[in-house]
Amino acid sequence: MPLKFTVSGLRGVWGDGIDIEVITSYTKSFINYLSNFSNLPKKIVIGRDTRKTSPLISDLVSSIFRAYGYEVLDLGVCTTPLTLFAVRKLDAVGGIVITASHNPPEWNALKFVDKGGKFINENTVNFIQNTVNSQKPSVSEWSQVGKKKDYTNILDLFIEEINKAIDVDVIRKKKFRVGFDPVNGAAAKLGIKFLEYLGCEVVAINIDEDSFPGRPTEPVGDALMGLSKVVTDNNCDVGFATDPDGDRLAIVSEEGNILGEEYTLPLAEMSAIEYLYSEKFSKNIVINMSTSSLSDYIAGKYGFKVIRSKVGEANVVSEISKNNAFIGGEGNGGVIFPLLNTARDSFVGISLVLLLIAKNCKKLSEIVSELPNLKMLKKKVEGVLDKESIQKLIDHVSSTFGSYEKNEIDGAWFGFESGWIHIRESNTEPITRIIFEGTNKFVDFVSRELEKSNLVV
Repeated sequence: MPLKFTVSGLRGVWGDGIDIEVITSYTKSFINYLSNFSNLPKKIVIGRDTRKTSPLISDLVSSIFRAYGYEVLDLGVCTTPLTLFAVRKLDAVGGIVITASHNPPEWNALKFVDKGGKFINENTVNFIQNTVNSQKPSVSEWSQVGKKKDYTNILDLFIEEINKAIDVDVIRKKKFRVGFDPVNGAAAKLGIKFLEYLGCEVVAINIDEDSFPGRPTEPVGDALMGLSKVVTDNNCDVGFATDPDGDRLAIVSEEGNILGEEYTLPLAEMSAIEYLYSEKFSKNIVINMSTSSLSDYIAGKYGFKVIRSKVGEANVVSEISKNNAFIGGEGNGGVIFPLLNTARDSFVGISLVLLLIAKNCKKLSEIVSELPNLKMLKKKVEGVLDKESIQKLIDHVSSTFGSYEKNEIDGAWFGFESGWIHIRESNTEPITRIIFEGTNKFVDFVSRELEKSNLVV
């Protein structure tokens, strides 16, 4: 299995792509990059998920940094967003998160974090890739070898920020009963602690920190049937599910309906704009090319503008920064709210959704029923899809649904009056993703055309 290195991290299967030599080479190259910031303290933050290989990789990465004179703040098992938050809050020069996110347990990855708590951009990815074997930093004098410190109270610092931004008492007074499924991942213990801080009674499943034995790693579809049952059996007000590193959030309504992760961001946007908007931000929402048009509906409702970016958290965050946007994210359940964190953050999403329910004085299902009824499907194709096959598909769709707008900033995006289709290579897997949304008629037609083509897996 080949390595894949993008803004979403350096990913591979342990022993078949990711190994000790690869980790060492890329970590050294990242150290080369960090040496450009000699005015900043040589302090690095490391967090990891619960995969069996993550502690080993964490120890290796920590030792490499220490050999080059860096102080290492080890967060232990920690969500990806809290690790990025720690880089910013603790004034570190950078960080590394050891997680392959939603990939299966045999995978692992290094996610490189830049100063300020943001993932590295494409230019930095290219620098690291181009200097992996050509430049080697010099190890420190024996007396200057860095120390490692365990830092286990980052959630407490995050809660301080939550208290500044959100009226937590409004949530606490409701005493919500919440179903919670962190897929045995990094959000397990931290998530329960956070929900309890918000005054919630938590009914949790899949909480033992392990390599995800409880359910499939992505918080979608049938993987959330267990959470749905927990919600209905225990009369919960809402159910929340995360992926293994805790940056994505999916929601189950009080009726046990699995909303799908595309609803997470619009609900968070509604809450943030309605109750927390500050004029120091522009009235912009940044989403990627694959994100639901529900965000366009929310923007129109409140007089905001939608700006679309390439897929990848680093790309969305970059556009948020450029446009001073109030909120943004990705349709895979990733909420980015700069007032609290410049990263996709499930805990931020949880806070905003609970605030929405608390302030709205309606059940979640009632709030969702007021949103447009759009249908979305996500398909996969092994490898790279050739342009001829793509154009053939689009021509078939166009013959029924008319002319279209085309955007090629990230793969190929085609916008029709009745819906849209986005086709792009994945940042995280050796596949091509085909995502389409629109009216039932539009989505059903595209789905049938894909089945006829025998392309999807």
